[in-house]
Amino acid sequence: MKFYFKGRTKTGEIQEGLVNALNESYALNALAKKGLVVLKLEKRETEKFSPIAFLWKIWERPSAKDFVIFSRQLAVLIDSKVSLLAALATISEQMENRFFALRVRSIMSDVDGGLSFSEALEKYPDTFSKFYVNMVKAGETSGNLNKVLNDLANNIEKNYELTSKLRGAMYYPGFIFSAMIVVGFLVMTFVMPKLLEILKESKATLPIQTRILIFVSDFLASYWWAVGLAMIGAVVGMVYYLRTEDGKNGFDHFVLKVPVIKKILNNIYVARFTENFSVLIQSGLPVTTALLITSDVIGNEVYRKILREAVEAIKKGDNIAKVFVRYEIIPPIVTQMISVGENTGRLDYMMSKITSFYSNEADRMTRNFSTLVEPVIMVILAIGVGILVSAVLLPIYQVATSIK
Repeated sequence: MKFYFKGRTKTGEIQEGLVNALNESYALNALAKKGLVVLKLEKRETEKFSPIAFLWKIWERPSAKDFVIFSRQLAVLIDSKVSLLAALATISEQMENRFFALRVRSIMSDVDGGLSFSEALEKYPDTFSKFYVNMVKAGETSGNLNKVLNDLANNIEKNYELTSKLRGAMYYPGFIFSAMIVVGFLVMTFVMPKLLEILKESKATLPIQTRILIFVSDFLASYWWAVGLAMIGAVVGMVYYLRTEDGKNGFDHFVLKVPVIKKILNNIYVARFTENFSVLIQSGLPVTTALLITSDVIGNEVYRKILREAVEAIKKGDNIAKVFVRYEIIPPIVTQMISVGENTGRLDYMMSKITSFYSNEADRMTRNFSTLVEPVIMVILAIGVGILVSAVLLPIYQVATSIK
C-alpha cells in the first residue's frame, strides 16, 4: 500500500512524497533508514481504474526478451555482491520498456518498505506469473537467488521457443484459410458481378454451377455489408466464447483430436510440462507444489486436469507415472521415464531428457507440417480456380462461339 509522508532531514530540510510499504510500521522504518524524522504519514487510497493506463499497460506489456534480460542482469549483479535495491535501481535505469521500468521501481519501493523480493513481485500478478514468483521465493529460501534467476532466464527462453512452435502449428493454416475466405468474398462481391453481367445479357442457357455463382454474387453485391458484419460478429463471438471456461475446454479437447496437429501439440505440451516441472523441483519446491504451478502455466485444460489429478494421487501415496499411464495422449515413453526417475530419485534429470527429446520432435514435426500444408493449400486453390473457370469462362466461350 502507498503512504504519503512529510519529514525532516538531519539538515532541517523538509521532504514529502509517497512510499510503498506493507503497513504503517514498515513505512516508518523505511523512512527512518533514509534519515528522515517523520512529521506526517497518511495512507493513500488505491488508484482508480484508468482506461488510458490500462491500454498503455497492454501496449507496453513486457516481452519474453525483457524478462530474460531482467533475470540475467539481476543474477549477475547479485552474484557480484551488489545489494538487491542497488541492482534493481541499476537495471531500471537501463530498461527500454517504460512500463517494466516503472514496475521495477515500484518493486524497489516495496522492498525498501519491508517486503521480501518475492512478496513484492507477488503484488503484480499482471506482470510476474505464479511460476516466476515461486521460483524467486525458492531462491530466497535456499540462498541461491542468482542461480534461480539464471534458471528462470533459461526457462523463459525455452518456453518462448515452444510457444513459437505452437503458434506456428496453429496460426499458419488458419491465416491462409482466413485470407482465402476474405479474398473470395471480395472477388465475389466486386469483381464477379461485372463478368457475370455478360452472361445474363446473352440470354443463353447457363449450366447449374454458373446459375449458383450468379445467385451468390448477386446476394453478396446487394448485402455485402450484412455479410461483412456477420463475419465480424462471428469472429468476435468465437473469440469471446474461447475466453469462457466451456469454450476453452472444448477448444483444448478439439485441437488434441485433429490429425497431424495433435501429435505436434502433444510434443509441445509434454516438453512444456517437463521443462517447467524440472526447473521447479530443481529449485527445491515440493513435487505437489511444482505440479500445481506447472498446471497453471501448461496452457491446455486437458493437460491441466491430468496434472491436478497427479497432485491428488501423490497426496494419497501414489506417483505421477500411475496417473499418466491412464491417458492415451501421454506417450508411453514419457510415463516409463518418469517412473524410472521416481524410483531412482533422479526425476529432475529424466525430465530434462524428456524436454530435450520432445522439443526437438516438436521442431521437426512443425517444419514437416509446414511443408505438407503448402501443397494441400495449393490444391484447394486450384480447385477453387477450376470451379470459377468452369462457371464463368466456359459459358462466355460458348456464347462467343454461338455468335460466330
